[in-house]
Amino acid sequence: MKKEETAMVKYNNEYLESQAKLGMSKVDPKDIRPPQIKLIQKSSALEDFIDAEGKPAKVGEFYHTGRLQRLKSFECYILYAAKGTYKNRLKPELGILCQYSAIGAMADDLSMFGMVFRSSALFTLSPLFTAVVSQKRPMYAIRVKFETKELTGEKGTWFIPVLRILREEEDEVTLDLLEKQAKLFDQKADDIVPEEEENE
Repeated sequence: MKKEETAMVKYNNEYLESQAKLGMSKVDPKDIRPPQIKLIQKSSALEDFIDAEGKPAKVGEFYHTGRLQRLKSFECYILYAAKGTYKNRLKPELGILCQYSAIGAMADDLSMFGMVFRSSALFTLSPLFTAVVSQKRPMYAIRVKFETKELTGEKGTWFIPVLRILREEEDEVTLDLLEKQAKLFDQKADDIVPEEEENE
């Protein structure tokens, strides 16, 4: 077998995944943030959101910074949410503004991601909060779907994320994994949601 062929067999996704933590034994786990899912707007620098095939994300699409993937919608579980604040450096006259930060798990493989909800998207998670109170189930036990909605106003056209409740999760293995992650994030709440600055 040629050298090139040997390398191709060894360095497959499974092997590389087994080596993922190599060289990171001294990294503080608090410094490892989950990838973000961002909703692309007209003001977004599209060259910063290129997918794995080299194509830029489109306005109105979600972009997963870890997977380098464009998404029109996606299903997930929300593990943690917290209300915090941020400052818009380009509009300091607005003062301190409110935001919600959330950590979720993708429904297909339970991989973690983060999302931030500001301005007209501030109350995106409200249907989930209502479902939690009504159904008396934790957030992680409710499967949800994120879609987008186009809005038009004095400032032009923009998109907001929309959360839809899909169903109550019943699979015990999935619930066990989600519960462990949710408890872990809840214990580290003060480290997860610092005050942030927004450049847009």
